[in-house]
Amino acid sequence: MGEFFQESFVLRTGLGKKLLLYTGGIVALLLVVTFMVLERNQGQAWEDYLLNQSLSFARLATPELLKRFRGSFPPDEPADIANMHEFLGLNRDLVQFSLVSASGRRLYLSNVFEDFPALNLRPFDSEDLSARLAAERTTMITHKLPDGRRLLDLIEPAFGPTGQQVVSVRYLISYDSIDARMQESRKHFVMIAIVALFGCLVMVSLVARRITRPIASLTDGARSLARGELETRIVAESRDELGTLAQAFNDMAESLAINRAELTRKNEALSTANEHMQSMQEQLLRSERLAAIGQLAAGVSHEIDNPVGIILGHAELLLEDMKEDDPLRDDVAAIIDECRRCKRITGGLLGFARSPEGHHDRVDLNQLIEETVASLRPQMLFKELELKTDYSSEDLYVTGDADQLRQVMINILLNAAQVLRGSGQIHVSLKDESGYALIHVDDSGPGIPETDREKVFQPFFSTKARGEGTGLGLPLCRKLVEAQGGEIYVHQAPLGGARLSVSLLLSD
Repeated sequence: MGEFFQESFVLRTGLGKKLLLYTGGIVALLLVVTFMVLERNQGQAWEDYLLNQSLSFARLATPELLKRFRGSFPPDEPADIANMHEFLGLNRDLVQFSLVSASGRRLYLSNVFEDFPALNLRPFDSEDLSARLAAERTTMITHKLPDGRRLLDLIEPAFGPTGQQVVSVRYLISYDSIDARMQESRKHFVMIAIVALFGCLVMVSLVARRITRPIASLTDGARSLARGELETRIVAESRDELGTLAQAFNDMAESLAINRAELTRKNEALSTANEHMQSMQEQLLRSERLAAIGQLAAGVSHEIDNPVGIILGHAELLLEDMKEDDPLRDDVAAIIDECRRCKRITGGLLGFARSPEGHHDRVDLNQLIEETVASLRPQMLFKELELKTDYSSEDLYVTGDADQLRQVMINILLNAAQVLRGSGQIHVSLKDESGYALIHVDDSGPGIPETDREKVFQPFFSTKARGEGTGLGLPLCRKLVEAQGGEIYVHQAPLGGARLSVSLLLSD
């Protein structure tokens, strides 16, 4: 029981401690007030009982005393005195008695009874009683001794046959029995109060634990919610207000979880929409850029292509008529090379100007890639390269224009071969991934820096040396791939160089 009571005091929250303190204080105050009221009432009742008993005793004993004295003070016979003391000793509270004349003269003074040997009654011997005797009625006064004890001073008058007061008997009666009873009553009450207070504290501790435990659970749950643990739930242990509060907490947590899931879903939808919007924006920018290039290509093709063609024709004729040792032969050859480069640029621009609609047929990618690689292997650019292929074990079909897809593959492979400069590895692979055909072209070249991986799809941007590329090959590849409903992107290759990847939706 002691361990339980000690554990009960170790409450988890200040509310339990306050409840225990306030309730214990109120109970202690009520017990004190109750004790004071009970003590006062009980003491008053016992004092009234003592007064009534003493008065009855005095009225009964006075006539008997007068008979025993028979007018002689003190009595002549010692046996009469002994009988008289034995008779009065029946009252255990009687301390001393005396007989006093009507004029106040003391006629007889008894010895102090044996139950009160230590009392000092000398102050009462010389006390003036004339005022009380003149009242000719029973008088009672309570005296408080220096040691704190109390005495009841009772004077009972005796009247003769003519009605005249003859003598009075003075009784000194002790309050010790009443005070002893009051002291015993206080001890019993203190014991009862301690037991009651202990029991009350135990009950309050049980109630406090019952109250603070759900509150502590609610507090822990609220902290869990603050940490974002919305799956937290509290077990409702009762059907009172705390149980209702726990249920309300669970409803709130469930509502928050639903709202967070809804917000997460909407956030994901917004993120997807934002990504889609950014993709559309990039496509619009590319479309605008390509449209501008197309307009430029039409003008350039009309204004430059024909004059360049005439210059190229005359230069070729001039070169044929020149001798091998002619010092101007190299200059004419340079003119021819530059004219042909201009023709390639205008040809690439015209590719942007033309619409890549083409025919959309069912294309076998395994076959298309195999044929493309086979057509490139004999060329001088690929003879010294290690060209590997890894086709899919199953047939992969897409819906698109086979010529445009072949042009894309040729462009990518030629770019890889030009980067390798006749020495290195090229690895072509094809696989199915979640309903999409993925074509990877890896090379062991220097690769493309991450900052330039998106720029290589912009017109006129090239990572090759000056004069080796027009910067229109990969932009044209992206245009053709997107026309087939696919995507093309660049990242790091396992071989150490660049990886050009084409993603196309598979058809049934």
